Amino acid sequence: MKKPTLKTSRRIVQIGVAIAFILIPLLNHFRISYFTGNFLCFNAAGLPLADPLAVLQITLKNYYLSVDLIIGAGIALGLAMILGTIFCSWICPFGLFSELVHALSKKILPKTYKGLTIKGTGFRIKIFLFSLGLSGFLLFSTTPVLNQLSLPAWYSRIFQFYFEQKHISLAILFLLVILLVEFAARRRLWCSYICPQSFLLIAAKLANPRRLKVGFQEEKCLCKKDQDPCRQSCSLSLDPKRLDYVLETGCNNCGDCIVVCKKRGKALGFQFRGSK
Repeated sequence: MKKPTLKTSRRIVQIGVAIAFILIPLLNHFRISYFTGNFLCFNAAGLPLADPLAVLQITLKNYYLSVDLIIGAGIALGLAMILGTIFCSWICPFGLFSELVHALSKKILPKTYKGLTIKGTGFRIKIFLFSLGLSGFLLFSTTPVLNQLSLPAWYSRIFQFYFEQKHISLAILFLLVILLVEFAARRRLWCSYICPQSFLLIAAKLANPRRLKVGFQEEKCLCKKDQDPCRQSCSLSLDPKRLDYVLETGCNNCGDCIVVCKKRGKALGFQFRGSK
């Protein structure tokens, strides 16, 4: 039996998570509650998990921090420190839809159409938007307003609202509009430039220079100068051969470039090592 590729394994996990968050509120409706919650606050058979950004806002505004919140946010941040932002590439359901829409745009839209071009790195734009949003929250809001920009949370809430309240959330339209814009732009705009949930995960991974990351060994590369299959495979428009400290902030360790490179010398691979 042929061993599944890294990308196939990742797709299985992504689809499994997306289906799980449809089934969980349905099971809760029938009072089966081993798993409860959404992507902001989740309980997995007694293990608390929490969005670090939600915990940060609660702590700053209400001066409240429980053991469950510390554990929940700590698990997410600790995972990012060791394995990078794999939540974005392996778990986030919006990430799955965004990847599929990006792949669809490459197949349907004319190759001569390059899509939207944005100057500046995604992380710098995220820093600006995150700072602006957090400042607005601290000055004008009494609730964690940045949670309203959590697309994975809205995905899970759609099914919570439906099964628990028989209410169809308009968040469906919000998600569809963003995906339609990304299709037309031919870029994964939300994940690259906006998503506030990813900001703290990126900050956590940058705190550990020996985290898991994509490494490039130039002497093994068999591609010609006019060939760039690894870059073409990256849905975030990064160059895996040149992931310096700035560009590496955008890499979510999906491994698609590694899969493509496997038949071209295996110059790219995951490794635990310093920034150099």
